[in-house]
Amino acid sequence: MSLLLVLLYVIGLYGAFIAGSMQRRTNHFASRFHFPRATLLMTLAIAIPTTLQFFFPVILNNFERDTMRFLSGDWWRIITPLFVQDGGLAGSVFNLVSLLLVGSAAEQLWGGRKWIIIFLVGGILGELVAFAWQPVGAGNSVANFSLAASVAVFCFAFNPPRPVRIASALALGACAVLLFLKDIHGAAALIGSLIAIIMIWFERRSHTWEIRRRFKQ
Repeated sequence: MSLLLVLLYVIGLYGAFIAGSMQRRTNHFASRFHFPRATLLMTLAIAIPTTLQFFFPVILNNFERDTMRFLSGDWWRIITPLFVQDGGLAGSVFNLVSLLLVGSAAEQLWGGRKWIIIFLVGGILGELVAFAWQPVGAGNSVANFSLAASVAVFCFAFNPPRPVRIASALALGACAVLLFLKDIHGAAALIGSLIAIIMIWFERRSHTWEIRRRFKQ
């Protein structure tokens, strides 16, 4: 893996984490605290098979993304690659720690239910792109990037302070470069951004409808 990609991964993930953490401390969100239950449960669900794969390599072989075997009938490979890792011990630790940090920041802003939607939809659609761009592989990093991009988009939607805007812009900029390079993490970030935009649009529209309903009463 090139140094450029490593740098882009770090900026994309941890720029969003910093933005989300700072946004969480603003007055608008200071009173909202969500225990990151979804983050912790998902991290545990991924950590167990990830740990076992080092003792039983057949787990990685049976669960990893493999386009040819998926097309031959291994339909589960559209989601199981999110629960094992192809980056060895270092890559596994990085992915799990990133999920804990970025996931916790995302859950504070979105709540548990929306977090799960972003993680699973972004992860699964990211795997679909990966079938074409990176036919063999594994790791929850695509879902991590979906969450990270959703955090950056969320922050921009609420007129954040300048430091939050800068961190969000850096994260989305790194994701845009990854997308330009046809890296699957850039595609996952784009998916996460679109999911976030749709969720924000529906939430604001529902809020508007609620205000109108109360006004009519």
